[in-house]
Amino acid sequence: MTQQVSETTIASYVQAFASALDSRGIDPQSVFDAAGISVQTSSDPLKRISEIEVARLFQESIAATGDPYFGIAVGKRMQPGNLHALGFGLLSSSSLRDFYNRISNYYHVVTQSADFYSYEQGEQSVLAAKNVASSVCWETRDAWLTMMVRFLRFLYQRDIDPVWIEMSRPMPEQGAQPYQDYFNCPVRFGCSEERIAMNSSLMDDPVPGASPDMAQHNDQIVMQYLEKMDRNDIVNRVRRHIIEDLASGKLSKQAVADKMHMSPRNLQLKLAGENTTFQDTLDTTRRNLATGYMQQSHLAITEIAYLLGFSDASNFTRAFRRWFGQSPRAYRVERNISDA
Repeated sequence: MTQQVSETTIASYVQAFASALDSRGIDPQSVFDAAGISVQTSSDPLKRISEIEVARLFQESIAATGDPYFGIAVGKRMQPGNLHALGFGLLSSSSLRDFYNRISNYYHVVTQSADFYSYEQGEQSVLAAKNVASSVCWETRDAWLTMMVRFLRFLYQRDIDPVWIEMSRPMPEQGAQPYQDYFNCPVRFGCSEERIAMNSSLMDDPVPGASPDMAQHNDQIVMQYLEKMDRNDIVNRVRRHIIEDLASGKLSKQAVADKMHMSPRNLQLKLAGENTTFQDTLDTTRRNLATGYMQQSHLAITEIAYLLGFSDASNFTRAFRRWFGQSPRAYRVERNISDA
């Protein structure tokens, strides 16, 4: 008999189930036993649980609580530590946009059951999950949206609500009120993807808990785990080698290809299969790193140019204007960041 294959997610996800059940006076162990799942205490990303097991755990949890909105309850109980290094990186982000970028680049360490990306739509910045595996239950999608909004609010440390939320699930028979109560915005059901739209004017505001050096340290840990989990994740592997070599003055497509034991042509073909190029990956990596470095007032603009592998500050300034529509100095003045 062929065993059914299911996509997986980080096993520490189930700790939020235990917390949500316990808060309602229900013994988590009894629910876990009914679902045939052991309680996971480790947040090691290499320890996984299948999406089929997660769906079964939701089914038993809903039966025990009588709450058809239990996905929201689980999302409210998710802690940064449940996402390992990614969680700490997210809450050290320098802005909501930086947070979006981390989800887009690194959320595969939590689950490879969907692809995550962000984009601008008029005056709104949208974070979305696409290509969600069919094994991912509605409640997990509810939990992801709830957790994302919760973390965004925690990071911003001021009252913020999404502009709107879109969900692929149908509206529950009991209605939409619990979603509207938590998100405090219009919620649309039966959509093609899970999406969170925030006001673009908030996306670059400095946030109180920003710690760019800690965020980048955790990014490095996440990239190492991603490489262990999926040797075929060519974009992440290239990104990691780029970061390692940026400040050395020796970064090139040839050097990265040599480290990956392939020819530059083969590397380019593999990146093309992921709809990107070496230059695009380099540019995106530099842009994301620049966001963090610019928040560190002890770093002079010329130092940042060096750290990002530019030959001089003028080349960095031109790239920065292309990325952010203003000079590095104007960027810092606008955000009250003093120059070194």
